[in-house]
Amino acid sequence: MRNKVIHPGITLDNMLNERSLSQRDLASRIDVAHSLLNNILKGNRNINVHIAIALESAGFEDANYWLMEQMKFNLYQAHNDEDVIKKTKSIKEWNDIEESGIVPLNFFKKQNIGVNTSDDIDKIYRVYGVEDYKSLEKRVSEFNPTYFRKSSKFSENKYNVVAWSLMAKYKANQETVPSFKRSNEQLLLKELKKCFYSNQDVINKTRTILNKFGIKFFTLNRPPQTPVDGKSFMSGENPAIVLSLKYKRLDNFAFTLFHELGHVFEHLTNPDKPQYRDEEFFINSSNTEIVEFEADNYARNNLIEQNLWSDFITLNEEFTDDIILDFSNKHKIHAGIVRGRVCFEYNEYYRKRSFITTLNKLEI
Repeated sequence: MRNKVIHPGITLDNMLNERSLSQRDLASRIDVAHSLLNNILKGNRNINVHIAIALESAGFEDANYWLMEQMKFNLYQAHNDEDVIKKTKSIKEWNDIEESGIVPLNFFKKQNIGVNTSDDIDKIYRVYGVEDYKSLEKRVSEFNPTYFRKSSKFSENKYNVVAWSLMAKYKANQETVPSFKRSNEQLLLKELKKCFYSNQDVINKTRTILNKFGIKFFTLNRPPQTPVDGKSFMSGENPAIVLSLKYKRLDNFAFTLFHELGHVFEHLTNPDKPQYRDEEFFINSSNTEIVEFEADNYARNNLIEQNLWSDFITLNEEFTDDIILDFSNKHKIHAGIVRGRVCFEYNEYYRKRSFITTLNKLEI
């Protein structure tokens, strides 16, 4: 703890007492108002350059002494001022964050949550659910989600993955939607498939539909080296789905969304599987986990019913654009989704030219 430093006015008052000199006498000698001198002697006003020189002329130490004592007192006050202490702490911890790279600050600055300078560090801590830099380090080092699937194709930055994930949860907590009812599952899927088939303003319409049925949904851009397509989790009593839109294709968007809906209905809200309620499911690459298989299977069979797909691949030896479009129009399933599944199950079709590629563009 710092030794207490007294105001130089108190020192001057003691000198007056030692010399049996009144305040009015000194005020007259240094040519200042008595009220001003009285405030200085009480420690309520500073000794400035002019008063310091006047005191030196009146035989009360030299001017440098009074200015140094005033500066010492001002520094003492500043170091013990709560606002200054908080500001100093924020600047130091912000610099620590910048040097360590533990938080991708540029990503946070783009999120419209008011993070721009060290004054906003508390907002970063709020997203991470911590109080200070030390607990931030602990939070990041212990971040190890069960169902995050690292892709061998991408270079991963753990700090960025943590930031994206926690930002998704933080923003979901700000959302308010109606109560979620599992009984509305088929009606929800029907409305989404109708939305995909029209492929007009899909992102906004998807959000409206999911919100109506009690599922929080939004997109969140990723910082560099963050190989995640999306994430599903419980946000309060509501399921939440956040997608990164890595690919701007309708078929990818539809499958990724339905995959996460698979987690919502098969795991997060499944009364027969309470062990999954508090889990967080990420998607970024193939995985043999049973829960991921179940989510993939849910997406495939709900985007295109298995009996329809079986008939389609059985009755056709090849899959031309005309054949795909005929199936698409007959069953009201967007051609991009149909061709996407064809390409997934028959890799050679990826290399074939198709005007369906143009139809498959996702409107952002």
